[in-house]
Amino acid sequence: MTNAPEPHELLLALRKLRTAVATVDRDVAAVAKLRDSDLTVLDVLHREGRQTPTDLARRTRTHLATMTGVLARLEKEGWIERRSDSRDRRSIGVHATSVERFRALYAEPNARLAALFAEWPADQASVFLASVEQVVRALDEEAGGPARR
Repeated sequence: MTNAPEPHELLLALRKLRTAVATVDRDVAAVAKLRDSDLTVLDVLHREGRQTPTDLARRTRTHLATMTGVLARLEKEGWIERRSDSRDRRSIGVHATSVERFRALYAEPNARLAALFAEWPADQASVFLASVEQVVRALDEEAGGPARR
């Protein structure tokens, strides 16, 4: 029987993971000529779908005035479209327009990770997924994220 990792070891592992993901994101942003904040907004749109500018600002913890600039850059470069809501013409929805272009940016790191995950037994993959979801919920709640809004 092995000893469970200490909490500080788990926290260090999360920091290593954050650094590795941030490094990949910086490389992707550089290739796509995007700012980190732009990439974050695209990631949310690709994962979660249509959002209002206000929802995006809350979701990414970005000031609404800053979000206006992010959306203007993304729209100019063809990454997003802003459309009026068919039920409420006053409301604007932001839609990703570049799903394949976005996926292509992450093709290489995603392929490496997919190969790794394919080697994992089902129970390891299930525990990993549940653990990541718990960590995200804990961080969102702590920072007043979407879970509290």
